[in-house]
Amino acid sequence: MRVRRRAQLLSLVGVCTVLAATGCAAGGPSASGTALDQASCDKITSGAAAGAGASPKQPGGGGQSLGVQPASLETGPLKSAASGKTITFVGGAYTGTTEAYWKDLAGKFEAANPGYKVNIRIIDWNNIDQQVSTMIQTKQYPDVLNQNKFSGWAANGLLQPVDSLVSPEIGNDFIPSFKQNSHYQGSQYGLPLIASTRALFYNKDIFAKVGISRPPATWAELVASAQKIKAAGYTGYGLPLGGEENQGEWSLWMWSNGGDWKSGDQWSVNSQRNVQSLNFLSCLANVYQVTQPNPGQTNRTDGVFRPFANGQTGMIMGASFAPSLFKQWNSTVNYGIAPIPVNNGTEPFTLGVQDYLVSFKNPGNTEAVSKFLNFFYQTDNYVRFLTSQGFLPTTQTASAALKKDPDFAPYLDLLPIAKFYPSTDPAFPRAQGTLEAQLGTALTPGADTRSVLDQIQTAATQGNGG
Repeated sequence: MRVRRRAQLLSLVGVCTVLAATGCAAGGPSASGTALDQASCDKITSGAAAGAGASPKQPGGGGQSLGVQPASLETGPLKSAASGKTITFVGGAYTGTTEAYWKDLAGKFEAANPGYKVNIRIIDWNNIDQQVSTMIQTKQYPDVLNQNKFSGWAANGLLQPVDSLVSPEIGNDFIPSFKQNSHYQGSQYGLPLIASTRALFYNKDIFAKVGISRPPATWAELVASAQKIKAAGYTGYGLPLGGEENQGEWSLWMWSNGGDWKSGDQWSVNSQRNVQSLNFLSCLANVYQVTQPNPGQTNRTDGVFRPFANGQTGMIMGASFAPSLFKQWNSTVNYGIAPIPVNNGTEPFTLGVQDYLVSFKNPGNTEAVSKFLNFFYQTDNYVRFLTSQGFLPTTQTASAALKKDPDFAPYLDLLPIAKFYPSTDPAFPRAQGTLEAQLGTALTPGADTRSVLDQIQTAATQGNGG
């Protein structure tokens, strides 16, 4: 399946020159006493100012996973310290082949380094947070961990700095933006493992059938397109706000409206601009009714990606790894890729998601961990991981090796305009956890969207003074 290059994508971007109005609670009264209806939803994309996006309102009282299939969920205890030359690797199951890759790599490493051994444990992404939390609480630290966070463990002094783990050649090979996003208080503790980007995926056949000539570039155009698609019997837009990485979907809509997680050093999750963005998602579900049923409880992979692959949905926010899923599902969907539609004149961007490798300070494990990580980041080994799992590289060498691959090139071109989660802030896991649990409730008819964002804001600011 063919995709367009970035120059083609960006040529489609139209800038919305009007400011949007502040919405209100989803399907019910907001703090301003106005209910979301057709008129108020239309104002969000075509009318009055939304207010300053950067000013948070303090409330009163205060993970990449494809989810393809569960991997083996081992429950036996981990050894907290390396036994001489034996280390334990714990990672997430990106695809059904993730475990096979790491076990094969461990075998090759052991053959090349007699006397060293790597025990591999792969955990489904729906369970990895809980299981890793238990490991940390019981001090059964893995020697190497693959996760989508690191700063909280770095703040608690649990991690080894990167400069003690990989050679200078590998350390200097990381793409600068990904390397910088792996630091805590001036020191690098995370090794960038994989990257992915996001874009609007649209069904070309459905677009042709309903007479849409080009993908939408603004929120208003997206609504109009989704309404035509819904009238033809399809889902207009697939909206996943269930717990499976809904922070990704939320970030896209928040950023595309000019909002953000933070304003400078201050958390701004519940800013006026972000309330407006969440109101818009409620408009899509409850007023325009162009989404699938119950988007607040819909997970991304099975609830949105798969229906799109089956030709049932007109548009989704897709990811650079989605084509590998479509192939795995034997999908024949004829799709195109376009920039993320924007509001309030927002500049083009993409979400850059990166996961990390980190190493815990288990006594005596540094030498073995270093040997294994240097082995993994050898170009052939690393590229084999990326192509088998469908993710983008975080090193310049691997990027050059994949530049001519049509499945990777268009997404590599998007990396320079990528925006990132505030994962270097130790408070982000608290904010993310609350968002995963609560964001979908904002799409229940009658819900107060601001109160949901207030809860996430409170989680982010607990213990650090805001």
